[in-house]
Amino acid sequence: MLIKRALTALVLAPVVMAGILLLNESWFSIAVGLVLIVASREYCKLVSIHQQALKAVFTIAIIALTFILSRNLSMLAPLLFLTLTWWLVALYWIIKYPDSHVSVSKSKLTGVVNGLFLFVPMATSLIILQSQNRSLVLLLLVLIWAADVGAYFSGKQYGNKKLCPEVSPNKTLAGLYGGVILALLVAIFYVYIVVQAPNAKDFFVFSVLALVVSLVSVLGDLFESLLKRISGVKDSGNILPGHGGLLDRIDSLTSTAPTFLLFLVFVL
Repeated sequence: MLIKRALTALVLAPVVMAGILLLNESWFSIAVGLVLIVASREYCKLVSIHQQALKAVFTIAIIALTFILSRNLSMLAPLLFLTLTWWLVALYWIIKYPDSHVSVSKSKLTGVVNGLFLFVPMATSLIILQSQNRSLVLLLLVLIWAADVGAYFSGKQYGNKKLCPEVSPNKTLAGLYGGVILALLVAIFYVYIVVQAPNAKDFFVFSVLALVVSLVSVLGDLFESLLKRISGVKDSGNILPGHGGLLDRIDSLTSTAPTFLLFLVFVL
C-alpha cells in the first residue's frame, strides 16, 4: 500500500506543480473545474445524493459560484469569513460525533449546503492565489504534503494516543505534532529560498502560517472522515491507487486553501 501510495504521489506531484506554474489563469480555472467535477461526484456518494439531475445541478452550482466569486474580489472577505464560520460548525460536528450524526446527514439540502462550503471557497481561493502569486500555491501544497508526511511517519512510530478515535482511529497526537514540525521546517526553508533579505518577522509570520495550515489541514481530513464514517465507506472512490478517491487527496485543501488566503489577506 505504501509503495502504491508513493508511486501515485510521484506521478501526480510533478503534474500538479507544472499545472500551477505553467497554466495561465483560464486554463488553471478549467483544470480546477475538472477536479471539482470528479470530487463533487465522489462527495454525492458520501452524502447519498443519487439522483443524476441533482448531482448535475450541484456540480454546475459549484463551478458557477466559483467562476463568479473568483472574478469578484469585493465578495472575497464575506466569503472567507462565512467559510470560517462554517468550519467552526464542522469542528463542532467532529467533536460531537456520533451525537452529531443526525445534524450532518439530516437531509439532501444539508448535504448540498455542506458541499458548497467545502468546494466553492477552496476552488475560489486556489484560482485567486494562482493568479496573484504561483509560488504561494506551491507553498500551500507543500505545507499540506509536509504535514501529511510528518503525521504519517511520526504517528506510525510514536502514535499511541488517538486524536479523534470516533471519527478517524488512525489519527494520533504524535502524528499531529510530527506534521506541524515538518511543515514549520518547510516554511523556514521557503523563507530562505524565496524571500529576499529575510528578517525575523518573515520567519515568524511564515512559521505561524505553517502552524495554521498544518492544524487546519487536519480539520479538512477529519470532516471527510466523518462523512465516510456516516456513509460506512473506507474511501471516497478508487481513482487514485493507494489513495482512494480524488476527494481523499484534496480533503485537506478544502479547509486550508480558504484559511491560507484569509491569512495572506489580513495578516501579510
